Amino acid sequence: MGSEELRAVAQMAIVVKDIEKARSNWAELLGVEVPPISETETRESTHMIFRGKPSNGRAKLCFFKLSNLVLELIQPVGGPSTWQNFLEESGEGIHHLAFRVENLDETLGKLREMGIGMEQRGEFKGGGYVYTDSRSSLGAIMEILYHKE
Repeated sequence: MGSEELRAVAQMAIVVKDIEKARSNWAELLGVEVPPISETETRESTHMIFRGKPSNGRAKLCFFKLSNLVLELIQPVGGPSTWQNFLEESGEGIHHLAFRVENLDETLGKLREMGIGMEQRGEFKGGGYVYTDSRSSLGAIMEILYHKE
């Protein structure tokens, strides 16, 4: 794996209790229009797995496209997920840093060699994501984003 893929942060995500309030506050701070809120699709579409088991976990999402990365706001809305778990354990805060990779299997293999496992994975239109269980070794959750060909 070329570690250069992991040198550019594509996204930083914050888990929040109230996405309406948080997006308004961020928009005001950044001096931008309030972006729309979307909701993750159902398990039938996302094939979501959380801690090795199928999950119906969902979330409301909001994205601010900044000059150097995307700021994502996430509000869990039901079902077991890394987002709900984080909110319950840590409260609101920075949930993960995301990196885009070309070769998912190679990246996951390298992470496994480092003892970093998978916390959650799912798909979205055109690609997918994997959240790592890397807080004990890296001090943060990583999200690996990939696109399907």
